[in-house]
Amino acid sequence: MRSSIHTLIIWLSCLLLVSPPVAQAQTKPATKNVAILERQLQAAARRLPNDFTANHKLGEFYLQAGKISAAIPFLAQAYRLDPTHYANGYDLALAYVKTGKLSQARQQIQQMLATKNTAELHNLMGLAEETADNKLAAAEAYQRAAQIDPSEKNVFDLGNILLQLTAANEALTIFQYGVSKHPQSSQLRVGRGIAEYTLGKYHEAVETLCQAVDLTPQDPRPYIFLGEMYGVSVELADEINQRFAALIKRQPRNALAHYYYAMNLWKGKRNAQPDAPPEQLESLLTTAVALAPTLADGFYQLGTLYFEQKKYAAAVPHLRRATQLKPKDSQMHFKLAQAYQQTGQTALAATEFTLTRKLKDEERQAEMKPKE
Repeated sequence: MRSSIHTLIIWLSCLLLVSPPVAQAQTKPATKNVAILERQLQAAARRLPNDFTANHKLGEFYLQAGKISAAIPFLAQAYRLDPTHYANGYDLALAYVKTGKLSQARQQIQQMLATKNTAELHNLMGLAEETADNKLAAAEAYQRAAQIDPSEKNVFDLGNILLQLTAANEALTIFQYGVSKHPQSSQLRVGRGIAEYTLGKYHEAVETLCQAVDLTPQDPRPYIFLGEMYGVSVELADEINQRFAALIKRQPRNALAHYYYAMNLWKGKRNAQPDAPPEQLESLLTTAVALAPTLADGFYQLGTLYFEQKKYAAAVPHLRRATQLKPKDSQMHFKLAQAYQQTGQTALAATEFTLTRKLKDEERQAEMKPKE
C-alpha cells in the first residue's frame, strides 16, 4: 500500500544521511593496527594533558571510529586549550548534537558564531534544533546557512524542514531554486518531487522523480520515492516501469526494485488492466519477499494478488505474515479476516475482524489528538 506524505517526508530527511553504495568496498585498516594507534594516542594524551594536538588527535580518532561519546572529553579539552581551532570546535559541536547534548551544542555553536559566521555552523545549529524538534528554529538556522552558502546540502536541508512544517509551497520554491543552482543534484529533485506531490501536482512530481532517477541510475534511493508514485500519473506509468525494469537488470537482488516494479505494472494505470499477467506480478512479489523477508507490504500485496484471483488458501499465509510484521495495520488485518472467511475459518476471521475494529478506533483517536 502507498506510503503517506508524512512517511515520504521522513524518508526524505534520511536521504542525505545514507551514503549511496560504492562500486567496491574500501579497504579498512587492520583491527590490530587500529588498536595500536589508539594506545599510542591515549598514551600521548595522558603524558601531555595540556597539549592541544594530543587531545585533538585522540578526539578525532574516536570520532572516525564512531565512538562519539569517547571523543567529547578530548575534543572539549582541546577546545579549552585552543578555542580558535575551527575544525576541532566544529567537531565538538557535532559530537554534542549526535549524542543528544543539545544545550551544550547550542552553546558551542553560538560561541563559535561570535567569531566566525559560517554557513556550516548555521546548518549545524539547524540540525541541533531539528534534533530537539524545534522545527521553526531549525528552519531559521537552515535559512541563514542557505543565504550565506546556497550549497546543495544547505538548500536541501531548508527545503526539507519546510516540508516538515507543512509549508509545501515555500518548500517547492526552495527546491526549484536548488535545482536551478545544482542541476545535477538528484537529491534536490527528489525533494522537489515530494513537494509537488504534497501539493497535488502529481504529473509534475513523477516527471521530477524520473529526472532524479536518470541523474544517478546507480543509486537506489531516488527509486524508492518514484516507486511510491504508482497510479499517480497514468500518462507516465510506462516511464516508471521502464526505469524499474532497468534497475532490476542492474541490481537483481534489490528487493524494493522487484516490489515497486510489480506495483507499477499492477496498479500504475489505476482502474485499467495491469500491464503484466498475474504470473509476472506473482514472480516479482515472490522475489521481493524472498530477498527481504521483513517486507510487510510485499507479503500483503502478494496475498492480495492471490485473493483477487480467488486463491484464498494461498493468500492466507502471506497476509498472516504481513500482519505479524505490521501488527498495528488495520487494513492488513481486515484483508486477512476476509481470507479466513473465504476459507471457512470463521473463528479466526471473527478474531481478525474484531482486531480490525479495535485498530481502526485507535487510528481515529490518534487522528483526533491535537498535533504538538
